[in-house]
Amino acid sequence: MIKEEILTEQVIKQTTVCDVCGDEIYRDLACSVIRCEQCGKDLCERCIGHESYTTGDYREGYCKSCWDIGQTYLSRIQMLENEIEDIYCCWKQACQD
Repeated sequence: MIKEEILTEQVIKQTTVCDVCGDEIYRDLACSVIRCEQCGKDLCERCIGHESYTTGDYREGYCKSCWDIGQTYLSRIQMLENEIEDIYCCWKQACQD
């Protein structure tokens, strides 16, 4: 005897959505999701404020609001980095004398 049973199966599909606009973020082998370095939001291509071009496996960048807020801090950071570079040059010069 052959008995027929109708089975329903629940399938859970997980999708990554942009935390800013709510659009689905499509991924493939060449594309990883970019997450804001400051607030941790998952971002779609339209909501990226700035992306650092690195040779690593993961994309690094900032959402538009964090990038706008960061502009005031970035000039101060750049000034301090230049000062650090000058200190290293003085150290090197002192060792060579």
